[in-house]
Amino acid sequence: MSISRRQFLKNSSTAGGALAIGFSLTACSGSRLPPVAAPGDFQPDAYLRITTQGEIVVQIPKAEMGQGVITGMLTLIGEELDTSPALLRFEHAPAHPQFDDPEFRMQVTGGSASVRVYARLLREVGAAARAAILMAASRDSGIAVEQLSLRDGVVSAKAGGYRSELAPLVPLASQFDIPEQLTLKSPTDYRFVGKYDQRADARSKSDGTAQFGMDVQLDGLRVAVLRRSPAFGGVLTQFDATKALNMTGVEHVFAVGEAVAVVADNYWHAQQGAKAVALTFSEPESAYRSSAELEAAMDSALADPDSFHSARKTGSAASTEDPTVSGDYFVPFLAHAPMEPLNATARVTAERVDVWTGTQAPDVAQAAAADALGISRDRVFIHNQMLGGGFGRRAGPDVVVEAVRVAAQAGVPVKVVWSREDDTQQDMYRPAMKARLAARLSSDGSVENWSHHIVGPSVLQSVASAMGAAAAPAWVPDGVFRFAGKIIGGRDPQSVEGAAELPYQFGGVEVAFRNLPTHVPLGFWRSVGHSYNAFVVESFVDEVAHAAGIDPLQFRLQYLPEDSPERACLMQVAQMADWQAPPSGVVQGIAVHSSFESTVAEVVRLRTVAGELRVDEVFCAVHCGEVINPGIVEAQMQGGIVFALSAALFGQITLDKGAVVQSNFHDYPLLRMDQSPAIHVAIVPGDGPPTGVGEPGVPPLAAALGNALFAATGERQRRLPFSVKA
Repeated sequence: MSISRRQFLKNSSTAGGALAIGFSLTACSGSRLPPVAAPGDFQPDAYLRITTQGEIVVQIPKAEMGQGVITGMLTLIGEELDTSPALLRFEHAPAHPQFDDPEFRMQVTGGSASVRVYARLLREVGAAARAAILMAASRDSGIAVEQLSLRDGVVSAKAGGYRSELAPLVPLASQFDIPEQLTLKSPTDYRFVGKYDQRADARSKSDGTAQFGMDVQLDGLRVAVLRRSPAFGGVLTQFDATKALNMTGVEHVFAVGEAVAVVADNYWHAQQGAKAVALTFSEPESAYRSSAELEAAMDSALADPDSFHSARKTGSAASTEDPTVSGDYFVPFLAHAPMEPLNATARVTAERVDVWTGTQAPDVAQAAAADALGISRDRVFIHNQMLGGGFGRRAGPDVVVEAVRVAAQAGVPVKVVWSREDDTQQDMYRPAMKARLAARLSSDGSVENWSHHIVGPSVLQSVASAMGAAAAPAWVPDGVFRFAGKIIGGRDPQSVEGAAELPYQFGGVEVAFRNLPTHVPLGFWRSVGHSYNAFVVESFVDEVAHAAGIDPLQFRLQYLPEDSPERACLMQVAQMADWQAPPSGVVQGIAVHSSFESTVAEVVRLRTVAGELRVDEVFCAVHCGEVINPGIVEAQMQGGIVFALSAALFGQITLDKGAVVQSNFHDYPLLRMDQSPAIHVAIVPGDGPPTGVGEPGVPPLAAALGNALFAATGERQRRLPFSVKA
């Protein structure tokens, strides 16, 4: 595949990390230096440099939280450099506009977009570097470029007689401009794409050398624990730190916004000191202070369908009268519960602010820290670390804001550490939602109409302020984003995603949403709106199939286009699970859903053990375009299924008096190893570029499980988490 220089520049500029913005070979003088620069190194762009010692270093603009993004990106660059990813070194890219995501226009990790949006760009980066290296070797050897090859960091003549490591070629390579034509590899010549099965971060995570936010240590570092209002929106009215200040190790106690910080010489002393602070918060004036009040408001909203904003309305009959099947579905708030609780380390001086943390959005953290201290963003430096789980939670900047404020007041470097209780009770939650569905069948059993009304708080409205502030110039007032959030909230596309794009060819379809703002802070949770809409849609499809007297698999196939990825995945997973003839003693449920440009179908098998139904096996078929690392695709499907199964069986955050009831794993449990089913994954071949795999394994699981529970008990469960009984 060949691309012209003009197309290369166009593609790279669009991607936000190329010549027009930061992709600049030395010979293209006048362009800005890459944000990570070293004298003498060959640096064709912001993402890649080859040191004077011949080491190939890749800047990773995305957060690594176990999803394998480092391995994927090294595989893409390594393919075009014809160099094993194992020979490339990686660094976490700093917060800088040159590392902005090509689609989000921000430096954020989310939407299962990392490999998908960077695949072409990173291959071009590798191809450009390879071309310059070969031109340097040609000048060094006097041999034509066409007679040279680069493999695993060594340039050699195809006919023999010349061999060079990269280091001697670095000064020469920096002198060359991008060739007029860049040729990317044909898939038939791949060495690593679709074949490389090692994790670039496996060794460091195994031997303990990988550094997470919690591992950061600095000279003179202190640890801080904060006490916050248990009820969202509570205002600090008074506190007494006398007892805490007399405790071992406690050095400072002061207010930070509407919280109180206790700074000590270690975490244990800070935590014990925080418990000793006597403090009072005002009772916030907010609606829906309990889960029961919120659901009652949802019921009232559903009774007024004219108040909903229509997200999709197709077919001759847009409203469902006299439905054959109808039902209300409910999903609760959910916490993220990453294994590494939130933390951030900050050092604040008169000249600069440095922050070490694991964040999914370095530029959001940078903007929030600058705003908190009233300084310019270019004085804030975010040093990203490995993330011990994110799932969307670490896109929020709240812990970074706390860290810089505490460090500024304490006058020493400070690490703010959240406890598990903090993490559970002060999260940015997956919103609770309620939906009312109705479908009408014709006399021949076909679906004449489908209606789906969704009510709940808008996640986009909740995050608009922080995200908008990071994406916009610093001079734009924060009030603009709060106002924009209210506008966005009423038409929030993420609240209807996975419902509005219904793949089934029914006669008439209506999908509508009503925003019900709440005081509960909301954030992106793995697969966002797809996480609840897939459960609702695929459960109700199953209901309609049974009402029509048709096998659930055959019913779905009947309404899906012949060439659809949903159909291909359903056929694959049905074959894997022996859908028509399952083993004796098991029951099965099936579901399919498309999200983040990928499609996943899953079958859940239940078996009765000691009088209780247990999830015995899960079969998964995924369609995700070109596969960069098959092992990572399989691992992400498995991880997504376990994550979703935890939520479906146990997950719920409830409110009382405006505060979260749950506090730790004893009342917000996660799936344990002995509860985890066998998971079988198949990749359905597909054409086109790679699509998302970090989140698409989550959405179908709850529906497939619910459909299996119905097959086992004859009872349709429309609320999460499920009650699993034989």
